[in-house]
Amino acid sequence: MCKRVFLSRCLAVMLMSSYLSGCTGWRVESLSPAEVVQQPSEVRVQYGDGRREVLYKPEVRRDSLLGRRVPSAKQPDRRLMLSDVSHVATPHISGGRTAALVLVVGIVAMIVALQNFHLDLGGLGNIGGIGSE
Repeated sequence: MCKRVFLSRCLAVMLMSSYLSGCTGWRVESLSPAEVVQQPSEVRVQYGDGRREVLYKPEVRRDSLLGRRVPSAKQPDRRLMLSDVSHVATPHISGGRTAALVLVVGIVAMIVALQNFHLDLGGLGNIGGIGSE
């Protein structure tokens, strides 16, 4: 196999590895919704009936939780009563998921590299005209 193809595959694996920040999960916070909302850029609220909703750029005003349904919204378009919210969760990077993904991507990259290396060695018997007849 051509070294150029091998290098492009290695580059693709490295680029895919750069997206590992996607290994996040939601952590339910023990603080009150008003205390949690002071820092994160997004929160997942859970209502008493079990429904969930993600709000971006949340803020508390008096007894209400304001937020945006989409990250690009300029103004809050959602208002919830704090008393209607049973839990608030914030996104956190999961170390276990990230480590598992790095391990799997590394193993796959090694397998691909070894297969390509093995294929490249298959033509070494013809070097210098030996065995070409």
